[in-house]
Amino acid sequence: MNDVLSALIPPAVVAAVVIVGVVKLMRSEAAGRRQEAEASEKSSEASSD
Repeated sequence: MNDVLSALIPPAVVAAVVIVGVVKLMRSEAAGRRQEAEASEKSSEASSD
């Protein structure tokens, strides 16, 4: 049993790191789009007043 676990731990760690990296990248990209949307929303509100 320990042989199996010791063989599976490194790929599991690499997979976890890749998943965390993808999630962080997606969140940062979504934050940028959210800021752009808020900026364009504010500018359209200011121009309509």
